Amino acid sequence: MVPASTLQSRLASILPQGLDIIAYHLSSSPASTTALFAPLPGQDEEPTICESHFLAISSPEKAGLKEVLVFAIEILIFSTPNLTTVFVSKADSSGFSSRLSASRGSPSVVAAVTSGFLDFLLQPRLNQSRVILSLFARSQNQYLFPGSIENPGKHVLDDRQLIKWWCRVLDRVLRLHSDTSDPPSSSSAHLLVPGCDKGETKAFFPPSSRQDPPSDPKWINSYPVELLVTDVAKPPRHLVPRFPDDPKSRFLDDLDGDFIDNQGRWRSIKSLDQFWEMMSYRQECSAGRLVGFLWLVFSQGQTTHTKLSELDQFAHVESLERLREQASLPTPGNSQAQENGDAGIWQQTSSDLSMIREVNSPPPSSPLEVPHDEGPSTESADANVNDGCASASVPGLTDEDVLQVHARRFNETWGELVLSTTQYQTLMDHLLQTDFAGEEKAAESTKSWIQKALGLTGKPGFGLPIQGEHVFSGSVGAEKADLQQVNVLTAVRKKRKAENIDERPASSQSTETTSNATVNILAAGLVRKKPKG
Repeated sequence: MVPASTLQSRLASILPQGLDIIAYHLSSSPASTTALFAPLPGQDEEPTICESHFLAISSPEKAGLKEVLVFAIEILIFSTPNLTTVFVSKADSSGFSSRLSASRGSPSVVAAVTSGFLDFLLQPRLNQSRVILSLFARSQNQYLFPGSIENPGKHVLDDRQLIKWWCRVLDRVLRLHSDTSDPPSSSSAHLLVPGCDKGETKAFFPPSSRQDPPSDPKWINSYPVELLVTDVAKPPRHLVPRFPDDPKSRFLDDLDGDFIDNQGRWRSIKSLDQFWEMMSYRQECSAGRLVGFLWLVFSQGQTTHTKLSELDQFAHVESLERLREQASLPTPGNSQAQENGDAGIWQQTSSDLSMIREVNSPPPSSPLEVPHDEGPSTESADANVNDGCASASVPGLTDEDVLQVHARRFNETWGELVLSTTQYQTLMDHLLQTDFAGEEKAAESTKSWIQKALGLTGKPGFGLPIQGEHVFSGSVGAEKADLQQVNVLTAVRKKRKAENIDERPASSQSTETTSNATVNILAAGLVRKKPKG
């Protein structure tokens, strides 16, 4: 029996009974990268570590049909001394979700996989004092599967549908961890749609938001700057994160190219409100197009969110020291080595730290440069994973090194294959060079991508077969009650709400319709005209 904590068992518990899929989860080793927030002139960048996760879902080969990838999502996780940020980079479907043969009336497979995967990555990290889940929803024809827009089964949501779909998906994740933990935690969702006022933005909120008390809303029309940065008095250039392929990141870069004075200020935009106002005039957010910027904020041990500036004073400043202390304590792995006088664990740690200083930055889906050194092989990455503890006695242990150690503590969420950054990007580039226009080409491209992954890593096999176990109730009342319990995304099998996220699931990218249920794709940037009226 697969342990309940694994991705395989988690997805099985939330997918419809009898549904068969194969899941391909791979990740890159944690690597040093450029800071998300630009530093003030003359100041050093905040040390930042990034790891990439990619999950692809396929319909297995059966009844004479070849295996075909039907959905994929890419997530980047950034770690700093103050913040952990989980960023949804890309999501897309190939137009062949109807091959999954989900039972009529069951929720969207795409929505279930998306929320389940996000919670799988989030859950072990939520014991930290501040965790952010971020994405932007922008409609686009195709993102990860070239040629897939030609497939008649692919239904691309327009901008409004897509933003609403993402809000529903993220609401499931949000309410899994809303004020139910011990010690207490606080969580909230924040949405900005440039060009829309508060009333228009509220229309995108999920239906569950109407049940929240006005004094404590879970969904808010705002950019939560005080929860993301320690000094909100900085110029706006330093208050907005720069994520990969993000419309606001391109705007930030354009403004930087115009003018930056010696205090880090632009000539044209003087405030954060003005920045968001001007975003509505950008090409991605104008001429009938809409982009939704979403943030989920999780604060462990806080009944209400504490400003990051205040949190930093008593929590985050101590976090690195705590990690250093943990690094010097015996662990199940290194205590035996110490007792036996074996220096192997320390040599391994030294090797880790040496690799840390040379490892690549995240995939060039981001605006960051990628060094060409190979980094660790899958085997070495696996071998370097213990309890995520390094020795504080290792010379030159920097804040960045400690962050590396910290990131490796969550190795239970690493992929079935762990690649170096260069290997990871090579595999992603290979996918973007395939062709999913038509079932035969899609099957050939699926096989080619899997073989490329095996060739890069030298592994004999890849892919986790999953059979859905969840039995969905036809009772609307029972399902509504279950939504309040929000056990759907855990390994606990309970009846699930039918208020389907999948009524028209839309993701960051696009969506598609199946013969049995509406399955939508996620597109981090799709362009559709705003509906008339």
